[in-house]
Amino acid sequence: MLLSYRELSLFLIVVFYAIFYSLLAWKKPKSKNNRTSFLWKLIVLNGLFFSIGLMMFVVVLPQSPLNILSWVFYDFLISYVFCIEIPAFLKISRFDDNLAGILKDLREELIKMPFSFDASLENLKTKRKNSVLFLKGESLDRLLQDFIAFCDKVDNLNEKLWNLTLNETSNFIDDVAKRSKHPFPKLIDILALSGLSILLAQFLKLFG
Repeated sequence: MLLSYRELSLFLIVVFYAIFYSLLAWKKPKSKNNRTSFLWKLIVLNGLFFSIGLMMFVVVLPQSPLNILSWVFYDFLISYVFCIEIPAFLKISRFDDNLAGILKDLREELIKMPFSFDASLENLKTKRKNSVLFLKGESLDRLLQDFIAFCDKVDNLNEKLWNLTLNETSNFIDDVAKRSKHPFPKLIDILALSGLSILLAQFLKLFG
């Protein structure tokens, strides 16, 4: 049985978005750390569910220009929210919570260093090594490496470098707690600045 014009159009949309999401995931810049390195998997999953949703529309729902327009929009929005936004938010939040706990342990060892230099230095090395998956790509990790290397070299505590490292660790803990957990924070800024968020809300109100 030959496909109707609308069915053919939806089929082409499915193919287009499947290719688009695959290319988006493939071309996604490599993450410097493990905080967002998983996003490409969610992008592919989003494209898959969006395509399945459109195919279900072709089979189940009556086809009219309004139905096509509204269903494509809702399908895109629902697949994005449930395949990318919510799971990514939860995973990034969990990552940041674990990172904050690790940083507090490292700061605790830094605080002890003036009183027990050798033991605290060894503990600091061990904890940093065990936390490399969380610290990888973070700006603080380079400072910690330099601090540990310097302490090993001089076998003593440099007060200025110690103060710098301790302060930066404390500040970074605050930064981790405050930074956005959204997988694409710039997207939120763009929507807000362009007024698209208002248009989106009005569209949802119109069809809701």
